[in-house]
Amino acid sequence: MRIRAIAPGYVTRVTALDWTPALVVERRRGELAKCGITAIGRTVARQARHPGLHDARGRDLSHRLVEVRGVETYVVEAGDGPPVLLIHGYGDTADGWRRVVPGLLDSGHRVIAIDIPPFGRSGDPRTRKLIDFYKPFFPELLQRLEVDRATVIGHSLGGAIALHLTLDRPELVERLGLVAPAGLGKTPPWWWYAITGYGTAWKAALSLPSPVTPLLIRQGLTRFLDWRLFHDPRQMRESIDHLVRMHSSPRDFDRLLAAGRCCIDSYTGTLLEDSAAITVPKWMVWGREDGLVPAKHAEAFAKLHPDAEVHVFEDCGHYPQIELPARFNALLQEWVEGTEDRPARIARAA
Repeated sequence: MRIRAIAPGYVTRVTALDWTPALVVERRRGELAKCGITAIGRTVARQARHPGLHDARGRDLSHRLVEVRGVETYVVEAGDGPPVLLIHGYGDTADGWRRVVPGLLDSGHRVIAIDIPPFGRSGDPRTRKLIDFYKPFFPELLQRLEVDRATVIGHSLGGAIALHLTLDRPELVERLGLVAPAGLGKTPPWWWYAITGYGTAWKAALSLPSPVTPLLIRQGLTRFLDWRLFHDPRQMRESIDHLVRMHSSPRDFDRLLAAGRCCIDSYTGTLLEDSAAITVPKWMVWGREDGLVPAKHAEAFAKLHPDAEVHVFEDCGHYPQIELPARFNALLQEWVEGTEDRPARIARAA
């Protein structure tokens, strides 16, 4: 096993796309206005700062790179209690759990959050079928981290991964938490096709020799996320800007598109039915206004799993842990600390 420590704190990534657009805006504002471009994002040249993961007192957590199945994997962890593994969604990073981690640490848990390959600061597994790669990846990760059994919580794509892990290796999963999980439909979510199709066009535009194209790429990503990700994107500007910055460079954008195609290639369409075999305690949270993965899947899951605790948040989109963190964390704490399944129900929280 090879573990390499890296500096804790915010990750700063400075590329041409981080600073060139600002200079273009300052020097060529008049020319851009003539092109009809009036809202093109940030106009101040500065380093991009990730929101980052911290404990309740704002202290940085342990950050390191762990080699798992030949891929360097970015791991954030803290705490000494019962382990909780957090698995983020498509195009996100461990930072997507930043409003969840402090509460879990305060309640005495060991929290483990990673950047799942190929996203964020982890390496690229270079495979056409990501789900198949993840099946042996997570058991090996837990072994490397000396975790025998954990509460596993997955968001979006991470939810699908958590379901597969529980089905394939139930002895590793103490409890299963699902946050707007992908994969419960008969076919892949429509936006997987959309982002790979439109994204390919954006990537082609990015190669054009024009100082304006990076700005258009950023604007396209921002509009897509504004449209589909949050119930009220005006309240989520930091999160949206963070996601846009992560995928604005040619390298990162290419990885995003490739990962989307790999997710489509490994989609089974039977995950909901297969999940009937899961017997560990189950907990699910979904946003009623989720624009990426429809909340109707929560109803189907509840019918199939009468022992599950299922919550549907009103006035909430695809990120309940970011949009309504107080309610999300209160329900999560209550569930994680419990030892008995609750009767099946759909709890609608305002």
